[in-house]
Amino acid sequence: MVSEKETYSFSKLNLFCTCPYAYKLRYINKVNGKTNAFAQYGTEVHSIMERYSKGVLTLFELVNTYDDEYKSAITEPFPEFFMDLATLYYNQGKEFLEQFQGYSEYEIMGVEQNFDIDLGEFIFTGIIDLVLKDKDNNLIILDYKSKSGFKSKKEQAEYARQLYLYSLYVKKKYGSYPSKLIFMMFRKQKRIEIDFNEKSLQEAIDWCKTVVKKINAATTLGDFGFPPVCEAFYCNNLCDGREHCDNREEENNK
Repeated sequence: MVSEKETYSFSKLNLFCTCPYAYKLRYINKVNGKTNAFAQYGTEVHSIMERYSKGVLTLFELVNTYDDEYKSAITEPFPEFFMDLATLYYNQGKEFLEQFQGYSEYEIMGVEQNFDIDLGEFIFTGIIDLVLKDKDNNLIILDYKSKSGFKSKKEQAEYARQLYLYSLYVKKKYGSYPSKLIFMMFRKQKRIEIDFNEKSLQEAIDWCKTVVKKINAATTLGDFGFPPVCEAFYCNNLCDGREHCDNREEENNK
């Protein structure tokens, strides 16, 4: 039986929080969005790491695969900046793969696991990059991020909501919550480890339900429920609805 409940992912909820109008373009108007170089770059490194974790690629094949696929994978230009972002990102990704030593200290339990969790009024869905088990049988969720780091503890906690929500599936499938949540910030070869706690899990669940309520309320208001939130760099370079957004054009022409 197919559920009639609406399905939400973390990225879908986060988009509404970032810009309600961008949410409307993608999920209500169903516009054909435009990707960007940052998204393509992250997807390519994720793909290589997925293939490694599944045993399709060996450690010795990671760099050559990256070199072979890079130009065809990253087809959008990086934005003009005070530095050459295209070269910087390429070099950082290559250095990460050159230095990567694998996960020999862990047992890989799951790679790119798709899941759905019923949260009452709606379904929460996601894809977990890696579920690992350490030598003490503790479970770990690991998520790859192309960000260089988090600007503050507040931003880190906001990103951690995603992995806390993913932990609901880990508990359901493996019988216990993970002991750690790890962000692998691969461009900077930096691991950010967060000790799991149920208070933060509940905060993530509450956030999720609150955003869904806001989306439902916005829907009843039509266009007025989805005001644009214009931030220049995001609007011009990251939003996949940027070519369909009159609000962005008006903002740029002021």
